[in-house]
Amino acid sequence: MRLTIVGCGYVGMALARELRRHHSQAQLTLTTTSEERRGELEPLAERVLICNASKTDELYKALIDADVAVVCLGPKGDRQVDAEGYRQTFLDSLNCLQQLLPKLPKLKQISYTSSCSVYGNADGGWVDETTPAQPRDEHSAVLLDAEQLLQDAAAIPKKRVCILRLAALHGPGRDLDQRFQGLAGQTRAGDGQGFTNWIHVADAAGALLRSIEEGWSGVVNVVNDEPIRLADLVDGVLRRQGLAAIQWSGATKQGGCNRRISNHRLKALGYELRQPTILGQRGVLEVSQVP
Repeated sequence: MRLTIVGCGYVGMALARELRRHHSQAQLTLTTTSEERRGELEPLAERVLICNASKTDELYKALIDADVAVVCLGPKGDRQVDAEGYRQTFLDSLNCLQQLLPKLPKLKQISYTSSCSVYGNADGGWVDETTPAQPRDEHSAVLLDAEQLLQDAAAIPKKRVCILRLAALHGPGRDLDQRFQGLAGQTRAGDGQGFTNWIHVADAAGALLRSIEEGWSGVVNVVNDEPIRLADLVDGVLRRQGLAAIQWSGATKQGGCNRRISNHRLKALGYELRQPTILGQRGVLEVSQVP
């Protein structure tokens, strides 16, 4: 198997490690936009390329020999970018990929990481892959447009496309204790009763690996078994650290996306979650060392 991961950030790195463990004979190419990351990536792959995926010649070089492409795009850096930055990252890159596909006859499988943010608000109800997407902001609208570009690519003969919609990520490097400890003792708007949806990075990478191994197609939600109310999650994190709980003002918070996202299709495809819940049996957060 010759496989290229386009965009080797948080999820791409986790997948590269999975591939090295389970498919050590695979010929792996990793791309990054940062020369500084070359040394970090080189032990994981036969090739590491500096690649701007919106540039045709660079993307073609990364994919020319690939049987499988995993596209894990993300804005460069840690800061939140505006919608135009999202368009440059996602739409420009996937437009480039779409234009190149006729020149990539070896490429049979494309797995792409999207986001559950495309669903919008469901007032606490359940949504699944058949639920019409209703983006509530420009960023998620861009992500849905990017998905459509890949859906169009799926119409090309002998090309399989799987779109994996990821929930909010947690795991090593995105520790929930650190994320929420600054909220201790604060008063926050709302009542915290809206549902949030999460996935451990090990399961994001695991689902991607299975999509490659088994040739998944269509849309698959990659979420754990436990949609959890925001107040329960944050209070569990703070309680474990011995920190003061949040006080909720009770005032209505505008603009939230309150939904419970189903993972039934993920399970029907045979994937078994490594981290099925974010809270342990005693109501405190579990600590995972899964890389």
